[in-house]
Amino acid sequence: MRTKGLSMFRKNFVEYAILLLFKDRNDHLFSFLIFSFIVFILSSVLFISDSLQYDLIQSIKAQPSIVVENTRAGRAYQMHEGYVYDVSKITGVSGVEGVVDGYHYFAQKRLWFHIIGDASLAKDEMVIGQGVQKAMAELYYEDEFHFLTEERLIRVKINKIAPKGTNILSNDAIFLNPNTARAVLGMEIDEYSKLYVSVPNPNEVGNVALKIVEIYPSAKATSQADAIGAVRHVYYYKGGIFMILYVIALVSFFILLKNQISLVYGEKKKEIAILRSLGFCIKDIIALKFIQNTVVSVSAYLLGVALAYVYVFVFNAPYLRNIFLGSELENSISLTPVVDLNLLFLIFLFGVIPFLAFVILPAWKIAISDMSEAVKS
Repeated sequence: MRTKGLSMFRKNFVEYAILLLFKDRNDHLFSFLIFSFIVFILSSVLFISDSLQYDLIQSIKAQPSIVVENTRAGRAYQMHEGYVYDVSKITGVSGVEGVVDGYHYFAQKRLWFHIIGDASLAKDEMVIGQGVQKAMAELYYEDEFHFLTEERLIRVKINKIAPKGTNILSNDAIFLNPNTARAVLGMEIDEYSKLYVSVPNPNEVGNVALKIVEIYPSAKATSQADAIGAVRHVYYYKGGIFMILYVIALVSFFILLKNQISLVYGEKKKEIAILRSLGFCIKDIIALKFIQNTVVSVSAYLLGVALAYVYVFVFNAPYLRNIFLGSELENSISLTPVVDLNLLFLIFLFGVIPFLAFVILPAWKIAISDMSEAVKS
């Protein structure tokens, strides 16, 4: 019977706390909106960063084990069939593919197009990314495009537009037959920009990369693991900048919140005094304010995360995504929904918990103060 009565009291206590919250909703509106906005911004940044990382890492995993580039004085130089032959003789290598890859300057729009060789295309046709298509269409290149090189003008038909699903890599890309790509880039017929090296045994990738560099000291051999690490480093750096700004904004918000809550609770000192006179102890008043502000903070957190999810994965994060993509071409990329629950938990831990601490402290200070003057007034 006693347990049942205690349970009923707790239920009524929680209901009273919720009713009191709705009665004083205007006092909590400021903190609710600001906290939701802060969570929304940070969650949006993390969603964009995680989505782009995921797509880039998946594209890297689809490539061969090692990508080899020839460099001199920090600049990329072409490779010939001799490189392909020498690398193919290294123990552990199952195949070597020469790749034509480079950049063409589109002077009329002051843009760089990424030229990629694709053996499946005919010599007089190409596939272009959506950003390239929009840039070309502005100058009425709709059916064919004219590549102006030092030697001649090369006319190529526009076969089709790359689908949105590949847009993170193909937005600024033009896929051409390798021989046509060589002509556009000013390369000889037997030259390559990169080598794709396949190594069946993952444990041998590191040793093969070292052997390639030993044979060609000026070459750069990048394994999948190194490429993935570079991508994560870039996005951790950009995300870290936002994290610093987030911490500064959050601290400023909590200081402002503390001052606002102190003012509000100061005006409600008489209300707290009446609760004390009705038999509410300090612990009950702290519990009352804890329940109210838990509802406010958790609701604000969930709203911020939900709005961020819709903003990023439904509307494709207009404006904010350009900070991460950094392309001069318009990018209509579709962001892949990727949610890191660990990061969301950290946002909750370092957002909601300090929020509760900053609002409970003023309530505790008022609850332990002398209530006699407040009751008399």
